Amino acid sequence: MIKRDTIIKYLIETYSPDAIIVYGSFVDGSANEHSDFDALVIANSSKKHDSSVIEDIPLDVFIYPPEVFQDEYNPEDFIQVFDGEIVLDKKGIAKSLKERVLEFTKGRTLKTNEEIQNEVYWLKKMLMRTSRGDTEGYYRWHWLLYDSLEIYFNIKRLRYCGPNKALRTLHKIDPEAYSIYLLALKEFTQETLSGWIDYLEDLSLV
Repeated sequence: MIKRDTIIKYLIETYSPDAIIVYGSFVDGSANEHSDFDALVIANSSKKHDSSVIEDIPLDVFIYPPEVFQDEYNPEDFIQVFDGEIVLDKKGIAKSLKERVLEFTKGRTLKTNEEIQNEVYWLKKMLMRTSRGDTEGYYRWHWLLYDSLEIYFNIKRLRYCGPNKALRTLHKIDPEAYSIYLLALKEFTQETLSGWIDYLEDLSLV
């Protein structure tokens, strides 16, 4: 908590912000020694990213001028703040932003059965292409591992809110799926990758 307060003090002194929304591991309690500090800052500044290191914690802070939120904007671009903590909000911009993001997440339609089966077909097709043993094959391997996490959430009819939160949720609600996916990420073999895709295909048929 002391480190978090120090970081917030740094942001206030550096940017004189109108608003700060903290999100990620420093809000949900999952922060560890490898975590960075995620925040969105609204300040009279040009749009920028602050990756400074404060108290041995790397920052992943995005700064936006207030004008961004005065004009029409896409709330999906700020989906990461949907469960963030507003720690400063002088003019109500952060509150308005978070409300719009929450409204957007509630209004998103879930995938239909047909769409899910199309995604599973894509997984199987991509799996075949990963066995090529060339640059394109290895690229598709990484692509498949990345996109398949979101597809898992589509199959389960759950909202996907980015990889960090998705991994924590997967570990909590489906330890078996988490173990299979983790193995595919760690071992990087056709056997473990196929095991993960087979699991998703079976899940889609339930």
